[in-house]
Amino acid sequence: MRYDNPPPYRRTSPSETDRLMHGEPSHLHQSFKSYIQTALIAIMTASIAIIIYASAFNTCNEPFDPEAAERQEREDIRLRLNMFWTDLTSHPCTTYATREYTARLANVPSYYNRRVEACMATPVNIHGVEYTPKWCEDRGPNNVIGHWEVDQHEPDCASYWIWYKDFGCISPGSGQRRIEHYLENIPSGGDWKEFCATTPASFRGMHFTGAQFCFNKNQATWGHWVLDDESCK
Repeated sequence: MRYDNPPPYRRTSPSETDRLMHGEPSHLHQSFKSYIQTALIAIMTASIAIIIYASAFNTCNEPFDPEAAERQEREDIRLRLNMFWTDLTSHPCTTYATREYTARLANVPSYYNRRVEACMATPVNIHGVEYTPKWCEDRGPNNVIGHWEVDQHEPDCASYWIWYKDFGCISPGSGQRRIEHYLENIPSGGDWKEFCATTPASFRGMHFTGAQFCFNKNQATWGHWVLDDESCK
């Protein structure tokens, strides 16, 4: 049978070609554009990462020059040998048999940037004994202050206990006994709590680094100890 008269073609929806012709992007075009944008972002991110890594690698892997390090060490030693302490000053007692001292480190070059290290490594002579600072304070060039806490040959800082009192058992069956001492020779300006807690005591065959409890009454300092005692059970 011959087919000479086909029915007219009716479009029910625009074709892909028509959308392109009327300026409407196709799904393929949109996917390709998104892929290009993603690829560009990935390339830029990788480039930045490579630059950062290369910079860090170059900084951390600079060749070590042993001769330069040795020269720097010799220069540090030479400079430190020329530094010395001045204005050594004693301060009030800080704790049992301990006094604070300060001094200024002199002859420090203004360009020297290791002042605290030099301070910590430079000893000072106090009571015929050399001590390195406990800590250092950098207030700028030619104003580096060293601090010491000297716990030898400081008799004016040595408090001691007197008037030993045994108050007996705390209560029947308690198994504990109460001892009391009066603290003598607290230095002027000293903290009575600190000296009470750090002044050693020995009694009943035992040694203590300080009182277990402290109280102050009428400008008098007392230390208390509570001890286990089988005879109080």
